[in-house]
Amino acid sequence: MAALQITLLGCGKMGSAMLRGWLADPTLDANFTIIEPYHEHLGWADAHSRVVIYSDCQTAMASGAPVSSMIVLAVKPQMMDEAIAAIGSLRDADTAFLTIAAGISSGWLQARLGAGAPILRAMPNTPAAIGKGVTALYADHAAADLVPLATQLLGTIGAVVAIDDESLMDAVTAVSGSGPAYVFLLAEAMTAAGIAAGLPAALATQLAEATVSGAGALIEAADESPAVLRENVTSKGGTTAAALAVLMDENGLTPLIEQAVKAAKARAVALGA
Repeated sequence: MAALQITLLGCGKMGSAMLRGWLADPTLDANFTIIEPYHEHLGWADAHSRVVIYSDCQTAMASGAPVSSMIVLAVKPQMMDEAIAAIGSLRDADTAFLTIAAGISSGWLQARLGAGAPILRAMPNTPAAIGKGVTALYADHAAADLVPLATQLLGTIGAVVAIDDESLMDAVTAVSGSGPAYVFLLAEAMTAAGIAAGLPAALATQLAEATVSGAGALIEAADESPAVLRENVTSKGGTTAAALAVLMDENGLTPLIEQAVKAAKARAVALGA
């Protein structure tokens, strides 16, 4: 059987993470066409025998780039219309599309790519850069048989969770797609609070960052839920209880996170309008 031909349209941070994962997967028999106008950072991939890099679709087509089995759409939502209009002969009637853009629905894509185009939607997150991402995957009916391939492609950057209701994607984007930034902000806030409490800046940074990353690793390793883990470290009348009385107040962390997720979801909806 001939190797799959996969085109990656956009190869920034997330596209690069995926490409690294694909090339490291010995079971993925595929060749890759990369379309990325700013590809100076891809020197590590340029020398790979299975990778050809072009600055745009027109150059790729003029150079005889092959028709793709699957085109992975990894450009920003605001650039999607222009990007897919340029695909041209890099696709044929059998080409499938896997999009990782926030807010862009399968219906929006089919309106531009054709009603019969097989569409898969995915929402990865930035821990994909170290193989620790989590990606939600949705496939329309035309792409149902391509779920194993999409799962393999996305599984190289972390866990893959299948969903069967596309309407959940905007909430997924708000929770896990944008979620790493919430955790990074927590580390920033803990650092600033440590400095305000009298710690030297370097020590506050080291303690805050190690605490956040260690707590995340404990969640992953433990059988207990985060709620139980929280209870386990909270002694009645102790220092943790005093802090949690503030964080768990009716105006504390939970309602703030709810507001943040609501705002992110609304923005995802607006991007797909």
